Amino acid sequence: MALSDIAKHTGIPAPTARRYASLFKDYLSGRRLGRMTRYPEQSLAVFQRIGELYADGRITSEIEDILRREFPRTIEVGPAPEPIALPAMVNELTGNLPGNLAEVLSDALSHALSESIEHFSEALDKLAEQKTSLDTHQGDITKLKNGFVLLARNLKRVAKREQADVSSQVTRLSEKLRAMEPKLAVMEEISLTLTSDNADLKARLAAQEVELRRLREERELLVAQLRRTGALQG
Repeated sequence: MALSDIAKHTGIPAPTARRYASLFKDYLSGRRLGRMTRYPEQSLAVFQRIGELYADGRITSEIEDILRREFPRTIEVGPAPEPIALPAMVNELTGNLPGNLAEVLSDALSHALSESIEHFSEALDKLAEQKTSLDTHQGDITKLKNGFVLLARNLKRVAKREQADVSSQVTRLSEKLRAMEPKLAVMEEISLTLTSDNADLKARLAAQEVELRRLREERELLVAQLRRTGALQG
């Protein structure tokens, strides 16, 4: 599987998958085929595990220790250099030995130079991938910093606005209380007056009740006298 396929299956962004492959290659069993590196299907679990550990806040050294305990480690050993085939056996070399040796050495140097160029090109590709990943992360870090700055500014504005709102509300309530004080004084005076009037009314009612009882008693006496007078006349 190519890194692009692994990114699709795991949901890990391709630059991040390349970074994982570079940092933890001993646990991914990658094999180079030409200019591409292919990974077995079993490496999907390793990529996912690495992503989970980074998401949990683990650092690279901690993740490597955990992978060492959970997954087998594969150390890639390059193929042994192929022996340089001489164009002829020693006993077949003629008097043109310096020319033959020069030709053999030229081929060997050309082959070694070609391999060195290829390895250098691969190293440049990896550096380019890492630079792209670093640029991406740097952009994300810059966005986060800008976001935190904006958030802090907004929090300060909200705090100032809330403080201003509270102050204005306190001022309005104080003004209303001051405006209500004369009305409260009038209401207290009316309440005292009503209380006094109520006491006077109670006293008057009590006196009238006494007077009413006295009048009833006098009427009963008059009625009794009238009855006695009528009885005498009869």
